[in-house]
Amino acid sequence: MGSRKWIYVLRANGESHQAWADRMRNEVSRQLLDLGPSKLQLTVTEAPPPKLALFPFKSQPVAIFNVYDDAGDHTRFSEVLQNAASSVSGYEVEEAYPVAYDRAWNDGEPTPSPILLTLIHKKAGISTDDFIQRWHDGHTPLSLEIHPLWYYQRNVVRDPVTGGADAPDGIVFEACPTRGDLLNPTHFFGGALKMVPNMLRVAKDIKGFLDMRKTETFYATEYHLRS
Repeated sequence: MGSRKWIYVLRANGESHQAWADRMRNEVSRQLLDLGPSKLQLTVTEAPPPKLALFPFKSQPVAIFNVYDDAGDHTRFSEVLQNAASSVSGYEVEEAYPVAYDRAWNDGEPTPSPILLTLIHKKAGISTDDFIQRWHDGHTPLSLEIHPLWYYQRNVVRDPVTGGADAPDGIVFEACPTRGDLLNPTHFFGGALKMVPNMLRVAKDIKGFLDMRKTETFYATEYHLRS
């Protein structure tokens, strides 16, 4: 049996982005590493999002811990994280990498490109099977065709392991080779001539299966804490 994976979503309440990120990286991360996960990743909002951006970035500081455990028991991680923030939600997830970078940096160093972190919710009236099909077989290939992605970590939320807010149906981490590739609409949507048609294609696609009123997007930094 391989590792099981859980994602924990922590939300700040009153802390600055910098204080929040420092506490997540230095204090909470160490507590989790001491518990012996087989792998651990942190994705955290270290600063307010860019003011001029293509994406409707949320300003609330958040942290996402990707926790992997060979023993398949989340309990010790959940107990530590429940006390780490005023809002904590944990989920067992099913992970896939439609595309992944060839990592050349060490554990503890930031991934050298910003992360587009999205908590997605399926549209009302769409069955779970239809949602997965539209997401995996429709939207993922479209994203890889249009956007200059070098990283796409896709997580289907299966079961909650804590109490908390309304669970997302999926959690996605995306990145391009550079900050400009992500934030410049011309770069992100395939060049000046293709930008507008591609934006319309993406908008039509996501409107068909996502609830954009509930879907949340954040501008974040990723750390591999244990590989």
